[in-house]
Amino acid sequence: MEHYQPDFLYSDGGLPFGEVGRTLVADFYNRNMAAHGGKLEAVYTCKSFNAGTGEFRAGSCVQDVERGVMPGINPLPWQTDTSVGDWFYNKHWKYQPIDWTVHLLVDIVSKNGNLLLNVVLRPDGTLDPEVETMLGQLHGWFAVNGEAIYGTRPWLVYGEGPLRVKGGAFKEDFNFSAKDIRFTTKGKTLYAIALGWPAENKFVIRALAKTGDAERNKIKPIELLGEKCELKFTQTADALTVELPVGKPGALTCALRITGSNLQPVTPPTTSSAILPDANGNLCLPAKAAGLHGRQL
Repeated sequence: MEHYQPDFLYSDGGLPFGEVGRTLVADFYNRNMAAHGGKLEAVYTCKSFNAGTGEFRAGSCVQDVERGVMPGINPLPWQTDTSVGDWFYNKHWKYQPIDWTVHLLVDIVSKNGNLLLNVVLRPDGTLDPEVETMLGQLHGWFAVNGEAIYGTRPWLVYGEGPLRVKGGAFKEDFNFSAKDIRFTTKGKTLYAIALGWPAENKFVIRALAKTGDAERNKIKPIELLGEKCELKFTQTADALTVELPVGKPGALTCALRITGSNLQPVTPPTTSSAILPDANGNLCLPAKAAGLHGRQL
């Protein structure tokens, strides 16, 4: 820290070395504030948990969830660290597809999180062709959809859709579809991002349905990121339905720029799938599949 003044510090576990570790982090923050006129721009992430409860110990660092996500919006900023492949070069490891990276990113940002993505290098510092292709695709996606990610904050709910994502480390492979929608905000603008291109070119958002309150969810122009025209829409007590153009700017996601007044969700953020009995009529309710645990109950 004395010689290189890093902006980012990460430890793969809890804060180490007791009082010595706490002093080190305090010094890290103080040096950074001194270099930025009293404004803290440094970030320290770790996995600091209370041994007795299993809950994250906030205050000293930003929570890092390795290869995982949060189940909902976290009030404190947090981070996922993951990789497009193994953590190091491994020719036997299959790289993740571009839709996996984009959908994971959107889900994380909608929940007040940040994605730290490891891009695997060969031993000589070059990239495999698959990785170069993926980075080019990611660049193209950000050129269209970056405004719905950078500088945004969560909405009142993170999203809606049939897939209920379970939080925790090492849980990052999800079968998202265009019916899964995530929200971000920037000022008075609301972004709705479908994780795929909606069927029949109709983007249906149940959270923005019309209510009995005439001043609630008053929708003004809606635009598709990547296009310059306003979109036609209808708003009923069931949902806001937006008509999309036939020529889609990309198949990975579909992002809408929505303006209006008093925009508040009117439906739960997600709909969970029904649990059906097996062939013998038995219902299996394993504890590990529960959405709430411990002190969350």
